[in-house]
Amino acid sequence: MMFQDEFVRFYGWGIIVKYHMALYTVGLVSAAGAVRWLMGHRELPIPMLVEMLLVSAAVAALESWILPFDREWEGGTLLWRTVLWTLVCNLGFAGGGALLGWFSGMPLWGSVLLILFLELCLAAVWFADCVALRRESRKLNRGLRKFQQGDRQTG
Repeated sequence: MMFQDEFVRFYGWGIIVKYHMALYTVGLVSAAGAVRWLMGHRELPIPMLVEMLLVSAAVAALESWILPFDREWEGGTLLWRTVLWTLVCNLGFAGGGALLGWFSGMPLWGSVLLILFLELCLAAVWFADCVALRRESRKLNRGLRKFQQGDRQTG
């Protein structure tokens, strides 16, 4: 039974990490495609796509360690974990893009625009994970506790 529980827990973790990896990969591919299109290119090299997928996988795995999906953080702890997560994402995506040449040849205005787009997307992901979804979870948990207490009182 212990092995089965660990397997289910690991499998659930993998599903969430792969979901985040997919979101990050779609964002990177979309941004790279838009930049390359504006620069007159009409293709994305397959090695670049693989690099983006691997960087996204690494960032998503680190994210699950920094902001575990099964915990709720508040106050100072949430703040420093958010700062760490933001640094990891920026190093992974902007650093990976610079190191691997995903956006090479882009004019300065394009780089600034991409960084702003990255920060906007990270803010949206953070809001979804740390505010909206967790708020909904707290609401569901309160409803469950209320239901369980009512069950004890009538049972």
